Amino acid sequence: MIKLFNNYLTILIITFFLLLVPFNGKAEVIEVVTELLEPYQIKNPDGSLGGFSTDVVEALFKITEDHPKIQVMPWARAYDVALHNPNVLIYSIAHTKLRNKKFHWIGALKEERLYFWGLKKHYPKTNYKVSALKNRKIAVSRNSNSAQYLLAQGFSNIYQLANERQNMDMLFIDRVDLILATQITIETRAKNLGYDFSELQRLNEVAALNNKLSIAFSLDTSPTLIKKYQTAFQQLVTTGQLAKIKEKWKLY
Repeated sequence: MIKLFNNYLTILIITFFLLLVPFNGKAEVIEVVTELLEPYQIKNPDGSLGGFSTDVVEALFKITEDHPKIQVMPWARAYDVALHNPNVLIYSIAHTKLRNKKFHWIGALKEERLYFWGLKKHYPKTNYKVSALKNRKIAVSRNSNSAQYLLAQGFSNIYQLANERQNMDMLFIDRVDLILATQITIETRAKNLGYDFSELQRLNEVAALNNKLSIAFSLDTSPTLIKKYQTAFQQLVTTGQLAKIKEKWKLY
């Protein structure tokens, strides 16, 4: 029994140190697509790209020693690029049932819980029957998981916009009734856009949209590349580096 335990412990130690070994293969330039989405991908004061997820991606590339070619674009375009081109990394993308077989999943960044949000002046309470919301005007980003879900559920008045910031603007000028977002995203966005978060009312949680916000590769990607990045992501988890990045951004 002691011998078996010692063998098992040896295997664990060897596996741990193998994860620490840097990748020594030929460095590649990897096309990366993303959108601006607070606090995961944000524009820094100097114009560079930052945010929690960007920090994780940068840490990932330090391990693989590849070179990211990051392009920031509206979500619908980023999604389309990753959907139809080989060897493209996309983040932060909701890992949903609908998308599960459309991408290769590298690792989960954070659990997301999504809610309907409206203005308190229109929605004094927090819970409404879904049937009462179906005819409301709802702004979502084009090709987002929210848009895909609402269409599938038969919501009729959906405004698919270029980005999440436009959704917030439309809500505050009463052009739409509702938007969908997580608590942290909508708080951060309201602050950055100069809106008063206290004017917003969190309504129903949309449990079907709860997901793991993730990093993924396009479907037609080299298996070797996929394995390399899955192993690198596991190294971030095993060494505690992912946890440290979450702590930096106060994402627990």
